Amino acid sequence: MNGVGEGKSSWKIGMILGISDNAVNFHLENTMGKLGATSRIQAVAIRLDVL
Repeated sequence: MNGVGEGKSSWKIGMILGISDNAVNFHLENTMGKLGATSRIQAVAIRLDVL
Protein backbone atom coordinates (compact mmCIF):
# COMPACT_ATOMS: atom_id res chain seq x y z
CA MET A 1 0.00 0.00 0.00
CA ASN A 2 2.97 2.31 -0.11
CA GLY A 3 2.03 3.86 -3.43
CA VAL A 4 -1.60 4.26 -2.46
CA GLY A 5 -0.64 5.65 0.94
CA GLU A 6 1.58 8.21 -0.77
CA GLY A 7 -1.33 9.30 -2.98
CA LYS A 8 0.09 7.85 -6.19
CA SER A 9 -2.32 7.15 -9.02
CA SER A 10 -2.95 3.65 -10.33
CA TRP A 11 -1.09 4.65 -13.50
CA LYS A 12 2.01 5.76 -11.54
CA ILE A 13 1.97 2.63 -9.35
CA GLY A 14 1.66 0.53 -12.51
CA MET A 15 4.64 2.28 -14.08
CA ILE A 16 6.74 1.64 -10.97
CA LEU A 17 5.73 -2.04 -10.81
CA GLY A 18 5.75 -2.61 -14.57
CA ILE A 19 2.07 -3.58 -14.74
CA SER A 20 -1.01 -1.91 -16.19
CA ASP A 21 -3.15 0.48 -14.23
CA ASN A 22 -6.00 -2.01 -14.72
CA ALA A 23 -3.92 -4.66 -12.92
CA VAL A 24 -3.22 -2.21 -10.10
CA ASN A 25 -6.93 -1.47 -9.77
CA PHE A 26 -7.76 -5.20 -9.83
CA HIS A 27 -5.36 -5.96 -7.00
CA LEU A 28 -6.33 -2.86 -5.05
CA GLU A 29 -10.04 -3.78 -5.26
CA ASN A 30 -9.23 -7.29 -3.99
CA THR A 31 -7.21 -5.87 -1.12
CA MET A 32 -9.92 -3.37 -0.27
CA GLY A 33 -12.47 -6.19 -0.20
CA LYS A 34 -10.36 -8.22 2.20
CA LEU A 35 -9.94 -5.20 4.46
CA GLY A 36 -13.63 -4.30 4.26
CA ALA A 37 -12.73 -0.88 2.86
CA THR A 38 -14.91 1.04 0.43
CA SER A 39 -12.25 3.53 -0.70
CA ARG A 40 -8.51 3.80 -1.17
CA ILE A 41 -8.30 6.26 1.72
CA GLN A 42 -10.20 3.92 4.03
CA ALA A 43 -7.94 1.01 3.01
CA VAL A 44 -4.85 3.03 3.92
CA ALA A 45 -6.40 4.11 7.23
CA ILE A 46 -7.25 0.47 8.09
CA ARG A 47 -3.76 -0.65 7.11
CA LEU A 48 -2.20 2.04 9.29
CA ASP A 49 -4.58 1.07 12.10
CA VAL A 50 -6.05 4.57 12.22
CA LEU A 51 -9.63 3.31 12.23
